[in-house]
Amino acid sequence: MKTKILILSFIFLSQFGYGQQIITDEIVVDTVQTDSINNFTLKDKSPIKASLYSAVLPGAGQLYNKKWWKAPIALGLVGTGIGFTAYYNGLQNKFRSAYIAELEGRQHEYSGILNAEQLAVYQDEYKRNRDYSMALTILAYVLNIVDATVDAHLFSIKNDPDFTWKPVIIQDQYTYQPVMGLNLNFKF
Repeated sequence: MKTKILILSFIFLSQFGYGQQIITDEIVVDTVQTDSINNFTLKDKSPIKASLYSAVLPGAGQLYNKKWWKAPIALGLVGTGIGFTAYYNGLQNKFRSAYIAELEGRQHEYSGILNAEQLAVYQDEYKRNRDYSMALTILAYVLNIVDATVDAHLFSIKNDPDFTWKPVIIQDQYTYQPVMGLNLNFKF
């Protein structure tokens, strides 16, 4: 079992070490696109790789896209959702077994405290909470994959000097109060 985990982790981690250069007949060719007009380089990121990395481990696609701060957020959201789902599933199972024991007339943890109707209400409430947390976890997982894919698609655009945006503070012409704005420049 330990050898299988070791082999799978070696295979997974080896995917991060892909080559950046193609060597043919002692001539090195970089896999970088160059814009000959402005003489700047754009390194492309593969959206497929980013989405696959995020599908295997939430946050790995964000690490691939060099969005270091997004990775713990993605992993934390999915991990927290899994934790809440497991917690509510345990409570639902506990109240379900107590409800069944109450119907069969056996002793249970809540004997004499809660009747069958109250146990059924608690069971339904925790089942609903479990389903909601499961749905939100799936949503966070899918959004993690979509975020990694979109970041990979837009990686070269974010480094484009012809397209820039930055936040600015401007003065309102009527009230003379400072207002936050967004400066967007696009050069043709």
